[in-house]
Amino acid sequence: MKKLSLIMSACLMGMIAQAQLIDNFSGNLSAYTATRILNNGNHSPANTYSWEINGGALRLNTTAYVGIEQFALTRTDFSLGVGSELTATFSAGYTGTQDIGLYVGAGTPTADVRQNYVNVYVRNNGQIFSRGFNGTTEFALSGGATPASIVSLFIARTSIDTFELGYYDNATRNLLTTRTIASGNAAGIGSAIGFYGDVRAVGLVGNLDNLTLTPIPEPASGAVLGVGALVLVLARRRVR
Repeated sequence: MKKLSLIMSACLMGMIAQAQLIDNFSGNLSAYTATRILNNGNHSPANTYSWEINGGALRLNTTAYVGIEQFALTRTDFSLGVGSELTATFSAGYTGTQDIGLYVGAGTPTADVRQNYVNVYVRNNGQIFSRGFNGTTEFALSGGATPASIVSLFIARTSIDTFELGYYDNATRNLLTTRTIASGNAAGIGSAIGFYGDVRAVGLVGNLDNLTLTPIPEPASGAVLGVGALVLVLARRRVR
């Protein structure tokens, strides 16, 4: 039993060592570009909003609401390659009718244009959903589960044109849906990573933390990797 424990510990440490922490939100958002990707009804004026860091985590703050808007907060200094998984830890903390989650796209988005991206996000009632666009064709809404505990969201790239989207419920990796991008649109996908927000009211939506790239876990090791992510979170919280 002791030997098995040591082997499991060694495997866990190996997987943690391969994890690349991109942002723990202890600094600023200078690496990111905020883009409104939907202005529903082309309303004017626009909402007043800001992506901000609060308590070492990311949130979206809308102080004046005019109409439905969707946003991407992206960076292009990291990319999601085949065989990798993008994760961000999640803690409930929001008001109003708003969604927040992960976004993977093709370069910095064009203002008020939704195309070539996949997302997975949490609604204010705790439900998990995924949508996105193949070119300018919208994927059907997928999801609706309300897990008791959400440790993190993930977007994994299993091939040049295929993405898995889901969440970790404690140590269990839950696959929500698989999205396939047409070959003509897939080349640039993954060159921008970051966050997605859908605003339908005044209020705060968050909190996301520990944006991380890891190898996609094998089915047998998915739970172990989930534990590894949790260990990283707890260790960081203890230091804070």
